[in-house]
Amino acid sequence: MFSVTSQAVSTFTTACLPKGTRMTARTRLSLAAVAVVFVGVLAWRIGLVGGPEPVPAPPLPPFPAPEGHNGLSDEERSRYYRLSEGGELYPLDWILALETETTGQNGLPQVRPFLDNIERYGLLPDAKNEGNPFGLPVGVSVGRSKISGLLMIGLNCTACHVGELHYQGRAMRMDGGPNMALVNVFITEMFDETKATVESPRRLRRFWSRVRDVRRDRRAAEASGEADTAPDETLWARVVGLVTDNRGLLRARLDVARNLPTLQLSVQIGTAEGYGRVDAFGMGRDELFGAIGANSLPPDAPVSFPHTWGMEYTGWLQWGANTNSVMERNIGQALGVGATFDPRTYESTVSLENLHELEQFSYKLTAPAWPDFMPPIDTAKAARGEALFRKYCVECHETFELDGPMRIYQKFALDDVGTDPATAINFERPVLLPNGQVQPFPYAALDLIKRIKQRAYQDAGFDQAKIDEYEQRHIRTGPRWDPTFRATLLDSEKWPDTRGRRIYRAKTLVGIWATAPFLHNGSVPTIFDLLKPAAERPMTFPVGQREYDPVKLGYQTDPSKFAWAPNQAPYEFDTRIGGNWNTGHEWHFYPELTDDRRYEIIEFLKTFTAALPGTSGAR
Repeated sequence: MFSVTSQAVSTFTTACLPKGTRMTARTRLSLAAVAVVFVGVLAWRIGLVGGPEPVPAPPLPPFPAPEGHNGLSDEERSRYYRLSEGGELYPLDWILALETETTGQNGLPQVRPFLDNIERYGLLPDAKNEGNPFGLPVGVSVGRSKISGLLMIGLNCTACHVGELHYQGRAMRMDGGPNMALVNVFITEMFDETKATVESPRRLRRFWSRVRDVRRDRRAAEASGEADTAPDETLWARVVGLVTDNRGLLRARLDVARNLPTLQLSVQIGTAEGYGRVDAFGMGRDELFGAIGANSLPPDAPVSFPHTWGMEYTGWLQWGANTNSVMERNIGQALGVGATFDPRTYESTVSLENLHELEQFSYKLTAPAWPDFMPPIDTAKAARGEALFRKYCVECHETFELDGPMRIYQKFALDDVGTDPATAINFERPVLLPNGQVQPFPYAALDLIKRIKQRAYQDAGFDQAKIDEYEQRHIRTGPRWDPTFRATLLDSEKWPDTRGRRIYRAKTLVGIWATAPFLHNGSVPTIFDLLKPAAERPMTFPVGQREYDPVKLGYQTDPSKFAWAPNQAPYEFDTRIGGNWNTGHEWHFYPELTDDRRYEIIEFLKTFTAALPGTSGAR
């Protein structure tokens, strides 16, 4: 490289001066500087800076095509996977152009599109089709930015709440089931790859070339009618929008960027989420109130993504009985996965219409049926299991009060249920507000989210009838269902149903076979293990692969029976760490359970996909 530069400088300076011109030291230095710039640009253009041009990485073996539906048609499913909640994570064209660079077996660089092999983040691939013209993974949405006018990607609820399990080369898709997503790792590494691209001239040149190709292809697809995406606004229109109507949202997005280093540090000293978990409330402290440094605390109470079938008539939401809202819950989720708001005016990028439509799709979901490619159900064994289930499990899980159509499940105090208490405790930790006041997080968050909601209703021009529709007031009737967040530990005596600090609610076990791992923090790998005393449950186990164990009901923990996705980082769940305890759910009848009885209950649970006759759920 240096010899090439030296030769180029000599040639350049000789060619630029008339014959007979005498070069002074200053002239030579000036021309040399110009020559270096010229050669640098030339080298950048031909790929000399930053090493040899990479080659495409070899194709990876495809994962099995998913089978099964549980409530949605193909058309509904496609829309469910793609609706934007208002997320503004990253420009669409950029994510389609972004690459991951590795070193091949020959020692030379090779590249793969960042979205290829998305299974390494626990996200689910989705084929290109009319509803998904860009081949984005399940739950990665596309919407027009209210800030810049660009098409931006975000995440919607299906990134976490659509699952899949594999068995001997076949796959079952479960809409509304818990996914194995590493949401925060996906977002972090997307920006890490961007940073690495910016710092490498060769990668940056290739990136912008790919961006141009993506835009050309996108416009061609739009012109042919294959993709329903309006062209981006002109640069001038975007600049005008940024400095006029959208100044507050732009400022809010910049504030989020400024808080990222603090958030990253707090995550590093928190409890690792691993696959299929997130500490949404812990992260929410930083996202909603992180501009005040005192509010940043390690997110150390991650919970599993709950399944969502049957949620329409479920009174109290989340794992604890702390939230009964519909729009507040959904707006909070949207803010957690890329939407932003202006804390001065409460204007936001949240899409109320799409949140409502996603909610309606969720209400259509049913519990998945046992797939035909799994070992067949032993009906005699399942009948014995049903008798045991009625004897031991129905009293807590299938018994509830009705308030109109709403189901009010039983609640238990922390010391009764005995499961890890971190989620319940952390939810109520106080936050410092900009006005200097201190409030428990649920009350501070509720006040803020309600203001964002009211501003969104106002901007959308909703009348009261439309608001009632979006808040499900036709079934959530009366003051009992006024949207609220509760501090059920601090203020448990305020409400009859939480007196005595009864805060963890039971939930129906309909379809529970498809929702591993178990307990609210995902600390028990299988139903068989859950039916054993805590001291006999696995202390550590791998999480993140999808091979199913139809005997114990859960994901496989035997490494000889599963394989990780290419470049997927294995994760070991350690139940000795705070937030990960696998204690609790050891009831009075556990001494009566033999392995035979455990397997009989398991056999029944494979059939339990609808309310059981003779229980509250059958009303």
